[in-house]
Amino acid sequence: MSADTLTRALLGRHAPGDLVAFGAAGERTARDLVTDAARVAAALDDPRPGDHVVLVMKSDRYAFAVAALAAWQRGYAVALPPNTRRDTVGEVLARPEARALLHDTGAGLGVRVPELLAAPPADDAAPPAFAAVTPPEGVVATAFTSGTTGQATAWPKTAGQLVGEALALTELLALAAGARVVPTVGPTHIYGLLWSVLLPLVSGGAFLRETPLLPEAVVARLVPGALLVTVPAHLRAFEALAPGALAAVGRVVTSTAPLPAETAAMLRERHALTPLEVLGSTETGGVAWRAARDADDVAWTPLPGVAVAVDPGGRLLVDSPFVDPALPRPYRTQDLADLDADGRLVHRGRADDVVKIAGRRVSLRAVEATLAAQPGVEDAAVLAIDDPSGRQTRLLALAVAPGVDAGELRAALAATLDASSVPRRVHLVRELPRETNGKLQRARALRALGLGPDGQPRAFSLAWDGAVEAPPAPSESAERRVFRARVPEGYAWYDGHFATYPVMAGAVQLHDVVLPCVRRALPAAGPLASLARVKFLGRIAPGDAIAVTLDWERGQSAVVDFTITAGERACSSGRLTLRAAAAAAGEEATTP
Repeated sequence: MSADTLTRALLGRHAPGDLVAFGAAGERTARDLVTDAARVAAALDDPRPGDHVVLVMKSDRYAFAVAALAAWQRGYAVALPPNTRRDTVGEVLARPEARALLHDTGAGLGVRVPELLAAPPADDAAPPAFAAVTPPEGVVATAFTSGTTGQATAWPKTAGQLVGEALALTELLALAAGARVVPTVGPTHIYGLLWSVLLPLVSGGAFLRETPLLPEAVVARLVPGALLVTVPAHLRAFEALAPGALAAVGRVVTSTAPLPAETAAMLRERHALTPLEVLGSTETGGVAWRAARDADDVAWTPLPGVAVAVDPGGRLLVDSPFVDPALPRPYRTQDLADLDADGRLVHRGRADDVVKIAGRRVSLRAVEATLAAQPGVEDAAVLAIDDPSGRQTRLLALAVAPGVDAGELRAALAATLDASSVPRRVHLVRELPRETNGKLQRARALRALGLGPDGQPRAFSLAWDGAVEAPPAPSESAERRVFRARVPEGYAWYDGHFATYPVMAGAVQLHDVVLPCVRRALPAAGPLASLARVKFLGRIAPGDAIAVTLDWERGQSAVVDFTITAGERACSSGRLTLRAAAAAAGEEATTP
């Protein structure tokens, strides 16, 4: 697809004054979108071939659309982190093609798009020609898997794939110009990008700027005839709404996971809505659709232009213009399927969803569905964890079930499932760590279970050497003690600091490394009063063998100097001032 063709596809159905965005932050027209995109594009340097702009937008879909069009106008592709967590964004920013950052967060780096949009235009700024957005040829975006099964994987997308699919979806829904899209999913994963940004643009419609999640917030932002773009986890919560609360909804689209039959029935009976389900993935784009009318009709109809088949092993094969041209055709997916007599596909789950336990094949989704169906369970997830040898797999479960006992849930599963399918542990949480597209973030789920990304228990303390060294001090009046420890590879306090470059935070160094040594060396010393001369000179990495050296004047233990080294490498240093123990005890005694 040429740049001119893509330009016409993006905004060709909008007149300059037509609405493209609405919501609490105000309405914006197609002319506003092009003008704002030009302003942001001017803040970007010239790109090198293959350069990407990383987009991180937490609150405003219009700012996301502006940033994407600005990057394309300047000749960049865009990189879309699957979430806005700091370690995830850091991982994407560390990629060699990442050249710039456009965002709406409090980060003190990159270009903050809302500030550019709020600033008055320069006096000499010429208004751009309407529809002057010309994305580069080739790859225009790199989407990432959400990390459900491990580390995020990059999937490049061409203009033809993305806009072609948006046009096909417009045709499938017979969307008329002026359609309003209300999404409960963010725009930075492939489903949200297609349905909440590209679809409204290419169809001549408009999108809601916010991303409401709670049912009441969704209702407050509905407009008559709205296309509601959502996921099963959000639809399930609509059971709390009174009948008629969703009367403004014209149509509902859901994806990222199968819609449970009971949720579909609730929407039909309580809200007179029949959702349209879309089957697809980041790597394939959209594959098929079905209307959730009847639990007995589970077959999916391929999307226009998509051909499907099944290989001898039962794997779904997909050939479509939405699949990366660099991949083999047909593309062999991880989905298991059959084809019915009409050429529709019946989805049988995922090949990577089935694990062997005690010689039996166990479907994680089947166990998860059984757990979710128990009385009082609002949400559930089941994970398969391999032991370090890789020879044994065990199941662990997370559940949101207020007022329900975890042991009772496990007993209920044991009464229904084969023993090999019963999770070793059911851990209750207030909410599951899901992305805005409803998918489980595996690393965060493991963390809730007290496990690291590799599925092994996380360490919450250093491995200390029991010996305390007393080498010669710098002067005759001084005391010196040296403590040694090894930092575990799975040290829990590295979480979030950062995925590709673990850094031990300064607060962790003080609380978990230095102060325990002070308590061992000076058990009578009072609590910490102040810090001074603190310097962070080098990184403390997982697996490092570190030495903590304390120096103080004999008889004057209120002031202690510390250094942390890893081999010959200086890591940090500083001075602690400690309150007198007696004074601290007196304060505690008089505290009400």
